[in-house]
Formats: sequence, structure tokens, C-alpha cells
Amino acid sequence: MATGAQSPSTDTSGLLSATVVAGLKNLGTVLTPQVTKTLVANALKLTLHPDAIIAPVPEIYATNAASAKQSEYAVVTLYAVATKHAWDSMTLRQQLEGLSLHSSAVEELTRVYDEHRKDLVLRQLQVGENFPHITDVQWRIACDVMSSTSDNSSGEAHFYINLGSYRQGSGERITIVEFMCNAEELQSLINKLKEIERHCHQVAVV
Repeated sequence: MATGAQSPSTDTSGLLSATVVAGLKNLGTVLTPQVTKTLVANALKLTLHPDAIIAPVPEIYATNAASAKQSEYAVVTLYAVATKHAWDSMTLRQQLEGLSLHSSAVEELTRVYDEHRKDLVLRQLQVGENFPHITDVQWRIACDVMSSTSDNSSGEAHFYINLGSYRQGSGERITIVEFMCNAEELQSLINKLKEIERHCHQVAVV
């Protein structure tokens, strides 16, 4: 089941590790406010588009690269926790102020969260274990025919079915399952799918 936003919770006990808190405290202090702003924007892109090819931003790591990487991880984690526990921007601000972060970091983290909260929640709903979402079907037919090297042929057609989907960020097609069946097996599969469709229709009109 996909992990989605839950009822609001303001108890952060155990939600943010010491590593995450330390990474957040780097913002606006070890990392300048300008670098902090760039880093938060980049972390947002990484969160919303994990499958996309995002160009590196070298100025983030020009100085204090280790701290920058820790802070980037911290921001991604913070937004994941905030959306999972249905924090609004005010709750997020209170939590950040409770951690004694630099004021510029609190402002930037809260502003970005407030502006992109809907997108972050939608992304959170896609995270977790879930059934494959099939959006594309490809198929081909192979038939056993006689050749110059064989006089035996069944003449039976076989169907190669490929079920897949497309990555949201890159548009790349991925195969979820691929199988082969004969005409009888294919017809049986079609009948079962039609049975499912009829059942869903009956439930929908009840």
C-alpha cells in the first residue's frame, strides 16, 4: 500500500535523526544563506523528480562539500517527514524554530514547503510498496511454419504479451511483466478481464 499523508502530528520525537538535525543546522551557518537557498531548491527537485536527470549545481559543493551533502539529505528527509505527517507550513515553522535553526533557513524551508506542499503530498502518495500500474501493452505473434530444414509444423500461433508503463519523469518505458500464450490461453485471459470489468461495473452501480 502506498504511503500517504496522515492526520497531523506535531510530535517529532524520533522522527528526525541527529544526522538530519545536524544537516539542517548547517543551513544559514556553515552554508551561507545564498547557498542554502540554492541547496533547498535543488533538494526539492530531487524529491519531486527522482527519475529525472537533474544537472548538478557545483556551487553548492564548492566549499564544505561534506556539510552540503548532509544538508541536502536533511532537507529531503525533512520534507518527506512533514508531508507524511500532514504538517502545514505553521507546524513546520514551529518544528524548525524548536531546533534553533538559523532564521534564514527557517524562512526558506518554510516558504518552499508552503509553495510546493501539494506537489510534495502527491509525490509522497507514490512512495512505498504498491501494485504495478500498467499503462501500456505491446504484443507480437509468432507462428510455427515449415522451413527448408524441417518438415514438421504445428501451424499454431503464439502471442508474446508485454505489459509495462512509463516513468513519470523521464518518459522511459519499463516492462512489468512479459509472457507467451497460445490463442486459447489468450482468449481465456480476455474472458477473465471482461469478468473483472463486469464485476466492477456491478459494484459501481450498487
